[in-house]
Amino acid sequence: MQYRQLIGSLIYLTITRPDLSYPVGLLSQFMQTPCDIHLDCAKRVLRYVSGTMDCDILYKMAMPIRFEGYTDADRAGYKADRRSTFRFVFSFGGGAISWSSKKQPTVALSSTEAEYMGAAMAACEAIFLKRILKDLGIPIKDLTPLYYENMSSIYLARNTVFHARTKHIEVHYHVIRERVLAGDVDL
Repeated sequence: MQYRQLIGSLIYLTITRPDLSYPVGLLSQFMQTPCDIHLDCAKRVLRYVSGTMDCDILYKMAMPIRFEGYTDADRAGYKADRRSTFRFVFSFGGGAISWSSKKQPTVALSSTEAEYMGAAMAACEAIFLKRILKDLGIPIKDLTPLYYENMSSIYLARNTVFHARTKHIEVHYHVIRERVLAGDVDL
């Protein structure tokens, strides 16, 4: 019971602290049957929070105001089911406005595939954020730069031809190709 309350409080903290998204997400997977080591790790996260209370997100009004995203994925990072974890953060005016760290729903067969799936989810978030900014009267006309490190997945997203090596990838992840061709994101 104490573990659940602690993790619930930490989940609430992730609303304003993107640096806690990954460890809290990992610890929340053990809500049903936590061990002593899980409680110790949660307490360590609390010590980290108490030591970084003066850290905050700073938004600057510099011209031009940039809207950009960063994404990363690990391959088979979670040892129990060999699923990858993808993370992204979007900044506007120098400060983070949206972030996420989630385990991918399907197993990636390569690091290219893991990065490709993560970039697809980040591209969907970029489109969503651009629509919100437009509704707020801040239209973003430029391409949204989406930074990530895997060149193979960048080439895969820019290539409009489907190959035999990519037909096992779930169809909804190919939205990244559509967003690149439409000129919404730039990898």
